[in-house]
Amino acid sequence: MRIRGKEKVPALLESAAPLIYEAESGLLIPPAPYEQAFTSLEIGCGRGTFITTLAQMHPDRWFIAIDKYTPIVARAAMLAMEMGLKNIRVIDMDVEQILTVLGTQSVDRIYLNFSDPWPRRRNHIKRLTHPRFIPLYLDVLREGGRLQMKTDNRELFDYSLKTLELGFTMLNVHYDLPVNASVGEQTDGAFTEAFVQTEYEQKFRALGQPIHYLLATRR
Repeated sequence: MRIRGKEKVPALLESAAPLIYEAESGLLIPPAPYEQAFTSLEIGCGRGTFITTLAQMHPDRWFIAIDKYTPIVARAAMLAMEMGLKNIRVIDMDVEQILTVLGTQSVDRIYLNFSDPWPRRRNHIKRLTHPRFIPLYLDVLREGGRLQMKTDNRELFDYSLKTLELGFTMLNVHYDLPVNASVGEQTDGAFTEAFVQTEYEQKFRALGQPIHYLLATRR
């Protein structure tokens, strides 16, 4: 991944340090008043547009964002700092280690937004919806927890529909998600997370590409 402005990363990390959680510190304990709050986790948060928007929309909930690229983590955390958010932490780590920080049954919602499709078959094992990751998601989700996925890649989407069946039941599937809920559909009751756009979604929609979406619940 090519990331511009790497020379700014140390300063960004320092400025956003209060919102960056060090993985080596062990389990992340939400501060008051978020100890028992509804908890959401975005895996592969990018620059943080999606997760910070949700955190701003729901100040009474707790949000966690992880990414394995330090420059990306720095930018996401800095965005949260600039927005004055208190209900979010950003973690620099690979998803495979997530249970060392969150523990089992600690999350109510997982978001996989425009994850790397790894199109070559020999690289499918790296996909975030590869079967090897499903037990991890089931462990970290609380009973009744849900997973939301959005992508512009049809092949990855069809692949994910099959692999997620190993532990999830589909609630909603859209091959061309509308821009908002004006069509009369509330995707998840009072929730409208499906219509919060990431920076990648904004780019793909501008190009006229359909956005594929699924919402699944933990069995």
